[in-house]
Amino acid sequence: MRSDPRNWAKLIVYRHEYQGIIPTNPTLGCFEKESAALNTTPHNPDSDSPKRLWSRIRGLIDGSYVDQIACDRAFLRMHQRDQIGDKIHLLLAWLGIFFVFGPVTVSEIAFAPLLVFFVVRIINTFPVWIHGFGQPVVLAGIALSVWMMISLSWSHDPLHGWGEIAELRWIALVGLIFPVIEKRMLLISAMCIGIAAGQLAQILDAFDGFGIEPIADLVANHPGRISGWWHPVVGGSILAGALGLHLPAAIMGQGRTRIFGLLGCVMTGVGIIATGTRGAWIASALLIVFTLAFGLISKRAAIKHLGLIALMAIIALVLAGVLLRSSIQTRIQETQSEMREILDGQYDSYTGIRVEMALVAIDEIQARPIVGVGAGGYQAWATHNNPDAPVHAHAHNGLLQVWATLGIVGVILWIVLIGTLLRNAHQIWDPMGDGIYSLSPFFAIVGILLASLTDCVQINTQSAAMIGVLSALCPAYRPGHPKWRRDKTQQGASCS
Repeated sequence: MRSDPRNWAKLIVYRHEYQGIIPTNPTLGCFEKESAALNTTPHNPDSDSPKRLWSRIRGLIDGSYVDQIACDRAFLRMHQRDQIGDKIHLLLAWLGIFFVFGPVTVSEIAFAPLLVFFVVRIINTFPVWIHGFGQPVVLAGIALSVWMMISLSWSHDPLHGWGEIAELRWIALVGLIFPVIEKRMLLISAMCIGIAAGQLAQILDAFDGFGIEPIADLVANHPGRISGWWHPVVGGSILAGALGLHLPAAIMGQGRTRIFGLLGCVMTGVGIIATGTRGAWIASALLIVFTLAFGLISKRAAIKHLGLIALMAIIALVLAGVLLRSSIQTRIQETQSEMREILDGQYDSYTGIRVEMALVAIDEIQARPIVGVGAGGYQAWATHNNPDAPVHAHAHNGLLQVWATLGIVGVILWIVLIGTLLRNAHQIWDPMGDGIYSLSPFFAIVGILLASLTDCVQINTQSAAMIGVLSALCPAYRPGHPKWRRDKTQQGASCS
């Protein structure tokens, strides 16, 4: 019995619609679809291989492998079995995010209670945590850490390399926080409030703890630089990211949200200036330009908002000028003097040493461009070849540090990790349900990455912790998000 060609045409239509080759259009008749399938021009499959490869890579980054139905059922099961546990888990996650921006000792143990409770209720959260630890950013972090471990075999300082690898532990927050990711906006508020508490410590620092010796000792730091309990450089990086939390609301928000965003930007801007960290000053300026460009291109902001940005900057500068005039003048004078010394070939200043460290990193890249000198080997390699080399433990530039120690292989893995994080942070944005602040982690990530131009944010504990928190707030999939909700009517036509 001969088969009807039309049946084959129907099969081709359904298969092509499923693969996206022929767009589903319910207005087309069945015979028109069959004609489109039969008249499809043959093409060389090899010509599609780059597109297919990129499509698969993008699918991995977007978490297309996540079984969304199974994930939703896992959350439902968890909520039904342990409602009290859900509330405790949320409280501990909120407190962990809040305290991670405290003094460095507090940061190290901020999530210890959450870790203990996670283990206690691991049966009730099963298999939610499997979906959490299976997120793309976690897999990218594991790939990078494996390569770092391999590189220890040729590193001049494996012990220091283990310390750098340990900073990737903060990526585990993705899995620990995932069971309460449905309360994402509440967790973002914990981040904003925790950083604001750090800025209160800056006020205490500015007034020497108001004469209370224990408080003065807690916030005592570099003379002339007001950073509270943070190191000035690390504090500058954290606040550059914090500026990204408020900028979207200031530029693209409306009503009270915009007012709150503007206040947050002014407060954070003054804090950034107070740290005296010039790299953070530059990163903040670049972040403002980036956010404004994003708003204009996406048509969520208008040219008139330039006035708001200018007003915000003027207020921050005036406040900083009144409160921090002497320290700002000192940093500006130091910058002018250091630049003159560099032009004269002298590299003994702070800026000069950073230039020297960048040149050392470039030398290491040239020596071992593919695999690098090994994790933790930046300083050891430099002093091994030149005992008088004026270098610190890292290159004070995130990308140069990765390339120098891990080679081009490490750079690719690092780009995959950051690209995954940025992609997921943008995709998880829900402007209708959560508002503009749901996009704030995306700009916070951009801000802290811009700070990495003058600091290795992935190595310093507190800035690495901030990256881990931002990763946890931006999984590739979360239940109830409109992008993945399945309560929409499926459109399609059947041929009889």
